[in-house]
Amino acid sequence: MKALTAICSLAAATGCLSASAQTTLPAANEWQFEFIPYLWLAGIRSDLKLGPFPGNTLSVSSKGILEALDFGAMGTLEARKGPWGGWLDVQYVKLGVSNQLAGGLLGGYNVKFEQTITTLAGFYRVVDSPVALDVLGGVRYVDAKTNVDFAPSLRGLGGSKEEKVGSTDGVIGVRAIVPVGDKWSLLGYLDVGEGGSSSSWQAIAGASYQYSPVTSFKLGYRYLDYRRDDAMLNKVAMGGFYFGAGFKF
Repeated sequence: MKALTAICSLAAATGCLSASAQTTLPAANEWQFEFIPYLWLAGIRSDLKLGPFPGNTLSVSSKGILEALDFGAMGTLEARKGPWGGWLDVQYVKLGVSNQLAGGLLGGYNVKFEQTITTLAGFYRVVDSPVALDVLGGVRYVDAKTNVDFAPSLRGLGGSKEEKVGSTDGVIGVRAIVPVGDKWSLLGYLDVGEGGSSSSWQAIAGASYQYSPVTSFKLGYRYLDYRRDDAMLNKVAMGGFYFGAGFKF
């Protein structure tokens, strides 16, 4: 049901934007914009640091992410003028999962997790034809709120623990866009970051189909890994397929 709701929401956004999109694009020396709403079915794997309680690994597969997902919103806005440009990418997810400690002998826990990842980057196009190559730099901010409720157990453990942390990383990276025929293009992306987190990196491999001069459809695989030594969820890896639509104006 949640999968159907997410897909219908994306389809509705696609329809509304398609109806209002312009049929002509600005000239190359003028500002050009593209808005990309998307759905990222990212499985999550994290080391859950429970303080005096036994540590455990929190894992939600790509297949199960929509069952655990309470709410999600994702989108990218990109702007470009000549070789210069930049983008803002925002992801928000809220999910809930349950797990057991020591096979249930020590009880279990319910985790409610909210996360917002915001990336703001500028880029310069060093190569433009036939392959486009961009170098980029910017910042990535991760804001995460984790609430763990411990179920009663044979050892009498119980209670709850909540944590809200944020970290800002400086990021540098590269993006390559390779045309394949008149309609298709391939995307390769890699960035690394450091600062508020002990380390972070992200990789994307995707494809885009240009449906019209102003509308495209996008799909691919995205992976993000970041680590924070001082957080309850101190190592988080997110990977899975994404799909979305791009609207130029």
